[in-house]
Amino acid sequence: MNVSESIDWEHTPIDMLHRHRFIARTQEGQTLDGWLCYETVSPHGGSSLFDWDHMTEVIIPRRYGLNVLHPFFRSVNVLKEIRVGRQ
Repeated sequence: MNVSESIDWEHTPIDMLHRHRFIARTQEGQTLDGWLCYETVSPHGGSSLFDWDHMTEVIIPRRYGLNVLHPFFRSVNVLKEIRVGRQ
């Protein structure tokens, strides 16, 4: 089993979380284990972080405050592990 440190995703600039692994729990209790993808255009008009494979919005940046978790999710853990290879 590999252990990876977590990142303080609430205070980290959104573009710095691109390609990092995340494990999130939805409001319904489903667990998603994937990779974050930074996009400069999102449904709410700004930049956002999506699940790389499913394009589900995970983290929403705020201009003057903390990043927030999309309401679809109950919790998220962003790891220092980075996806290599695919852009």
